[in-house]
Amino acid sequence: MKHPDIPSFAYKLFKWFCKDHLFEELEGDLEESFLANKAKYGLKKARRIYTREVLKMFRPTVLKKPKSGPGYQAALIGSYVTISLRNLRRQKLFSFINIFSLSVAMSSGLLVIGMISDLLKFDEFHEHKHEIYRVISSATYQSRQLETQASSPLGLGPEIKQQVPNIQVAQLGRRLQGTATANDKKIFVKGIYADEHFFDFFTFDLVKGNKQNVLKDPFSVLLSQSFVKKTFEDGNPVGETIDIEGLGTFKVTGIVADPPQFSHLQFEAIVSLSTTSILARQGIIDKSHGQWENLDRYYNYIYIPENQEKSSVIAWLNNNAPTYYKDPDNFKASFELQRINEIVPGPNISDSIGPKMIYLPIIILSVIAAAILLSAIFNYTNLSMARSLRRAREVGVRKLNGASRASIFGQFTVEAIILSLLSLGLGILLFRLLRNGFIEILPRAEEMVSLELTPQLIGWFVLFAVATGLIAGLSPSIFFSRLSSLRALRSGKMLKALSGINFRKSLIVAQFTLSIIFVMAVVITHKQYSYSLNNDMGFNKDNILNLRVQGNDPQILKSELMKLPEVSNVSFSSYIPGVGNWNNLQLVDARNQDSVWVHHIKVDDAFLENMQIELEAGRNFVPGENDVRESTILVNETFVKNFGLGSPSEALGTVFNVEDESVEIVGVIKDIIYANLEEHINSFVIRNTGEYQYANLKIASSDILGTLGSVEQVWDEVDANHRMDAAFMDRQIEDYYEFLVDFMKIFGFIGFLAVSISTLGLLGMAIYSTQTRMKEIGIRKTFGASEGKLIYLLSRGFFKMVLWAILIGTPICYFLFDKVILAQNVYRTQITIVEIGGSIIVLLVLCLLTIITQTWRAARTNPATVLRDE
Repeated sequence: MKHPDIPSFAYKLFKWFCKDHLFEELEGDLEESFLANKAKYGLKKARRIYTREVLKMFRPTVLKKPKSGPGYQAALIGSYVTISLRNLRRQKLFSFINIFSLSVAMSSGLLVIGMISDLLKFDEFHEHKHEIYRVISSATYQSRQLETQASSPLGLGPEIKQQVPNIQVAQLGRRLQGTATANDKKIFVKGIYADEHFFDFFTFDLVKGNKQNVLKDPFSVLLSQSFVKKTFEDGNPVGETIDIEGLGTFKVTGIVADPPQFSHLQFEAIVSLSTTSILARQGIIDKSHGQWENLDRYYNYIYIPENQEKSSVIAWLNNNAPTYYKDPDNFKASFELQRINEIVPGPNISDSIGPKMIYLPIIILSVIAAAILLSAIFNYTNLSMARSLRRAREVGVRKLNGASRASIFGQFTVEAIILSLLSLGLGILLFRLLRNGFIEILPRAEEMVSLELTPQLIGWFVLFAVATGLIAGLSPSIFFSRLSSLRALRSGKMLKALSGINFRKSLIVAQFTLSIIFVMAVVITHKQYSYSLNNDMGFNKDNILNLRVQGNDPQILKSELMKLPEVSNVSFSSYIPGVGNWNNLQLVDARNQDSVWVHHIKVDDAFLENMQIELEAGRNFVPGENDVRESTILVNETFVKNFGLGSPSEALGTVFNVEDESVEIVGVIKDIIYANLEEHINSFVIRNTGEYQYANLKIASSDILGTLGSVEQVWDEVDANHRMDAAFMDRQIEDYYEFLVDFMKIFGFIGFLAVSISTLGLLGMAIYSTQTRMKEIGIRKTFGASEGKLIYLLSRGFFKMVLWAILIGTPICYFLFDKVILAQNVYRTQITIVEIGGSIIVLLVLCLLTIITQTWRAARTNPATVLRDE
């Protein structure tokens, strides 16, 4: 007999694997040793020693021999499969509910697995993927931590290469784009800047050219094979020249293979990085090129040999890099290393050089898919437990015939795995049907994932199905394997406790809790989307056609456009407000010489009137006053508050220095939402310098198509080399918030799955409940119970569970959106009783229809039919 202080798990484990004729003797020795250790060391240590001694007994001379060989095991599994298929055919309705629920749920899991599988392929093709790191930066401006950026100062690369031994540095730059003229063709091109070490770091195939010098000289360019095919067809462009609008003429020094889809570096052209210093001196690109304060658009990649620790690089970044900032109290940056194959997927950092996918949406989609899958697993568990009476008798008979607990467990586990594998077939079909739609609703997913069915991916799918089957079958397997033959063969009254009624009710509540959360999520997201489109942004966005200037003379373009009767006014701006764009500007306060960064836009003197932006104080720009030298600016109300300039009227006349020029505040505008609804309104400056990207046309006609045709005719007369690129501002703002529509589609799709699976499970439970209570219904009808009372009696239990789900799910969803998701927006809608009540009504109606269809049918049954054999 086991001593009460001996650890039970270790004792049972030893009894399980020890040969029967050795157990009594060896266990006695272990107990004697345990008691001696207890007296010497105390109970806790004695238990640890006992467990350790038991594990040491795990050796061939002590282990029991297996009762059967491989042939027996194969036959046993075969019998499991045969019995499982027989049970599935016998219970067609419940098998259909389980297979359909699991396949629908698994399709969402398959989509997520396919997406993760594709994302994990990013940058794996590089030969030195484990030794290449990108330097990322985080800036602190006036004690305020700014967002982390993928870029870093251009000056960092040469310094770290010089001061840290045995490392190599490659530098890249983005924002290479424009209309390229080559071989008498004009084609828009996008690419990157790179130094001469590019091919030493990255495994891209150079089809033509010498890796050592193709990117060495300024104004050298490499063209991708696809771009060469579009421009030079089958010719060899090496040695030819190509003109990129606004940048200059470049010599083609080589041809590079198109980058793989799973690369964070995407390009049609690569220009030598040494070109950028010349462009900066010419004023074509930002004059802050090379300054340590400029963290944008340039990227430092470091090669650290495999036999060298990266700690020396990290130490330099932590200790030496900050010393390059002259005024760290005003602005400084810190730096970290990010391995190249951890960029996609990766953390949420800005200023990415290529496509990016952060962890958050992957985690969210994975959690949602897991929740949907659990809902389908709940269906299987629920229906399996509900059918316990019939299956328990089967188990009892098998146990009387010698079946062990392990064989019963294996039977129900194999049955669940077979069901899951059958569901996988339909799930893969749904995966193929939903694949394109899934890619479309995820932002930029078409650039990063393909979701192609490969042997490796199918292997992952099969493992996923087996794992699903194991999880789904775990609870029924444990439940039925633990039944004794006597209890299993008793009447249904005894099995009422065995069937896990409370457990099954909790599963139904969990299913409908998920359902109400997803239904409310769709409703709330739609309300936020409507709010985003209709919110007052402080400027007019209706009937404004934004036309990309594309390097044309603004005055000539305006002169021709104003001849159209459909155009009432034309203004110009450097970007489109309200769609997430803004530019940074460094100001120097002339009062105390403090340097600060603000947001700004460049516009002409007609912009305020055209966009109906109100002046709080002062005046608008005067035509021509900033043509020779910039001397005046407009600011917003927040600028006045942040700089302590008093009232808007008192701020007029204050002088700041902008790019070595003194400028005076001549007007203060009311705050406008120049960025987006997620951002706070910050200090904002309006400049009048003549550097415009867009013409803003005020349309005074209801004939939109006719107006667009007229504008296009004018455009073709002004610029025959470029196609017109124009869009209405309200549509551009709508497109910017399209991600909310994507969220609605995701929540809607997942919500449809959740509600479908939940209602199917409820349908199955309602059918089974009414079938098992038919005699009770017949007796009640015989004693005069009405159909209405019977429907109420059969339905009330289900409605209580749905109401509990609503009581649990509603506050969870409210908190999630009110305190987490919508809290990310400065300007947001409020969740009201309308959204909550509407969601609840939708769910209740679906549940009502599901339950009443079955209970009404049962209540109308003739009692004579049910009781005739009693």
